[in-house]
Amino acid sequence: MVFQSTAGAWHALLDKCPHRGASLALGLVTSDGNLQCRYHGWRFRGDGVCAKVPLNELTAKAVGSIATTAVPVVELAGALWIYTASLQEAPNPPAPVVPPSLQGPPRQFGTYCQHWNAHWTRAVENFVDFAHPSYLHRDTIGSWTHDYAESGAVATVEVHPESWGFTTLNYFTSPRQGFRVDWYRPNLSVINFGSSADSKLHVFSIPESATRTRVMTVRHLPPGVDAETWSARAATVDNTILDEDRMVVESQQGPVDDEQEISVATDAPAVAFRRWHQEMLKAR
Repeated sequence: MVFQSTAGAWHALLDKCPHRGASLALGLVTSDGNLQCRYHGWRFRGDGVCAKVPLNELTAKAVGSIATTAVPVVELAGALWIYTASLQEAPNPPAPVVPPSLQGPPRQFGTYCQHWNAHWTRAVENFVDFAHPSYLHRDTIGSWTHDYAESGAVATVEVHPESWGFTTLNYFTSPRQGFRVDWYRPNLSVINFGSSADSKLHVFSIPESATRTRVMTVRHLPPGVDAETWSARAATVDNTILDEDRMVVESQQGPVDDEQEISVATDAPAVAFRRWHQEMLKAR
C-alpha cells in the first residue's frame, strides 16, 4: 500500500491493518498526513507506527507499540520504487546505483510499460545483446546493422566491468564508431543512442514472478516535451520495437541456461550477465 502524505513524501506500508487485517488501500490520508484504516479508523504514520486508536482509552505508549510493516520507497525517474525484501534480513538496504541520466526531478522523465510472459533474466539478456537487432529488428531500428551482417561483416563486442555492472562497446569497424550499452545490477540496461540525457533509453526488466516480467522504458524528456506527449509517442514507437523483442523472448523457456545453450563471441555481455546471475544464486 503506497500513499503520499500531505507534506508530499511517499510511504509504503504492508496492505494489512494489524487490527483486523483489513486492506489499508481502502483507507484515506488524513489532514495530519497519516493513513486511516477504512474499517475502524486506526491511523498509521509513514513509518508504520500507529498514531491513533479511536473509541479506546489507550496510553500513547500502548498506541505506539502497535505498528504495521513499512518498507523503503523512493521516487526516481518517473516511477515509485519499493524495496520488498525482508527488512529483518536487510534492515539498511543500500541506495540503488543509477546512471546520471536518471538523476533529476522525477517529473522530467517519461515511462512506458509492458508485461512479458518470460523470466526476467531473458529480458535483461535481450537488452544487452548487440547481435539480434540485425535480424529481429531488421525492418525498424536494426536495418543499418542488417546490411552489415548480410555483407559478411564480423562484429566486435567488448565488455568492460564496472563497480555497478558493466559497459559494452559494439562495433563493426572501429571503437570510435561503436555502439554502447550499459548494464546496472540487477536489471537496468541503458542503450546509448547519443551523449545527451534525452538520447538514452533506460530499460528495466522487473521480475513479477518466475514467468512474468514488467519491462519498463524510461527516457529523460527533451526540453519542451511534457510527460503526456511523451507517453503517447512511447505507446506507438516503443511499443513497436518492444513487441518485436517480446515475441521472441516469450518463446524462450525459463531462465537463462548455460547447460543447454551455446554462446559465441557476440554473446560476451550475456555471458557476463549469466556469470553474475549464477554468483548471486550461489550467495543466497
